[in-house]
Amino acid sequence: MKIRLQGIGIIKNSEICLDGLTVITGQNNSGKTTVGKVLYSLIDAVSDLEERADSDKALYIHNIIRNVRENLTILNLIKRRIALADAKKILEAYPTIREVLYDYNSTLYNKKIRSDIYEYADRLIDELKTFDLEFFFSNSMVRKALPQKGDNNFLEECRGEISKSIIKLEETFKTIEQDANLIEYAKESINQTLHMEFSKQIQPVSIHSDESVIEVKDETDNLLFHLEIVENNIANQGDTVFLRTPFKKSFFIDNPFILDTIGNDFVFGQFEREYQVSGSFMNRSRIMRHDEKLQQILVRDKSKSVFENMVSNQAVLKIKAEIDKVLPGEFDFTPEGDFYIQNGKKLQLSNLATGSKMFSIIKMLLEKGELDDTTVLILDEPEAHLHPSWQNKFAEIIVLFVKLLHVNILLTSHSPNFVLAIDAYMRKYEINDKTNFYQTKQFEDNSVEYVSVNHDIGEIYADFLQYLSEVKVLRDSFLEMSEDNEEDEDDK
Repeated sequence: MKIRLQGIGIIKNSEICLDGLTVITGQNNSGKTTVGKVLYSLIDAVSDLEERADSDKALYIHNIIRNVRENLTILNLIKRRIALADAKKILEAYPTIREVLYDYNSTLYNKKIRSDIYEYADRLIDELKTFDLEFFFSNSMVRKALPQKGDNNFLEECRGEISKSIIKLEETFKTIEQDANLIEYAKESINQTLHMEFSKQIQPVSIHSDESVIEVKDETDNLLFHLEIVENNIANQGDTVFLRTPFKKSFFIDNPFILDTIGNDFVFGQFEREYQVSGSFMNRSRIMRHDEKLQQILVRDKSKSVFENMVSNQAVLKIKAEIDKVLPGEFDFTPEGDFYIQNGKKLQLSNLATGSKMFSIIKMLLEKGELDDTTVLILDEPEAHLHPSWQNKFAEIIVLFVKLLHVNILLTSHSPNFVLAIDAYMRKYEINDKTNFYQTKQFEDNSVEYVSVNHDIGEIYADFLQYLSEVKVLRDSFLEMSEDNEEDEDDK
């Protein structure tokens, strides 16, 4: 798979091959993280697309039904001013309206209605269309409940509210049916995820860009994604931005400290926050930052089938054995806290050393069966908190993910030791043909390009050594000065 970025972040125009293990190096503020953010956004936004859309459609209709209930004056007067038994009897001919008025809440929606909410909304429309206002006004209990004002005016006011509610419900169905193929839904999902990851600044801030494009192709150059970005939004008008993807899930790891708050309530606070994108049935509040998404995955209990365990058992056990050389314990999430357990001793996850947290995250993902050939794993400077010996082990584990589980990995690095370890282990485990190395090249206007250095990885080491040589020369100059001063003192 290849991804091309043009005018995204500070990237001028670059194509990157993602076929196993891809390593990006370069100076700070040279756009290394940009491709990882884009890749995560694309894959996460369209994973389980139909399932997400079904859920969002149901929630969209649910919110409209609640809105209808809250805006019908006649129904709310009945509810507030007439005894429950009497009111239900008055509404006997309208069972759906009665249920919406008295029993419709989130619990009912989730447990009973969600699977057939279309039919439920249809019944509500039919009952509102046949709602006999004159009959209700003739009922003595209803008349007593009415406000003291002209009956005709109030009758027309209630009739208008019912008419508006019917229109609103019918327009809800039109909104959903207009995007039956989920073209706009996929577009908006990708758009909102990019906004989340880039804080709405997808395009260059201080660099002029005539055109901004994100494009993904498969190994035979078939188009998978094509996004044109204008004013930091996807601008494809009616065109499909997403055709298919070989991946089902993506994980972006750039902060081992997410384990410090993994059990906090905010991790679960995303459920059913009711905010819809205008003109769409997409629930924007389900869009999460990569770190929130990762936290949810790490605490989620996911059991694998016996067959899946049999197929992946040997590969997983081999990799787990390598991780256990660094981090042999297990993890336990309880109401009392989140613990790392070793030799019967329980340590709060937040008290683990930072390097151990990085190993913990990949170990949890492995044990939950989240790492396979449908996974894109994005690692942003994973070696930052690791001693060189642990950098070597982490590099070996990454290579084994690619070799044995066929995980697709994109990583950035500043460490010559870590890059050298990846270089060594990719040769040991013979994944040379599935490993690609890139360097960022910066231009005078601060824009950058990704340059493939597969032909000579030594260019990466030369770049690292340049800065090592500079401080070595500086150090040596002061050593010479110190030695000269000592000689002068001896001469005295």
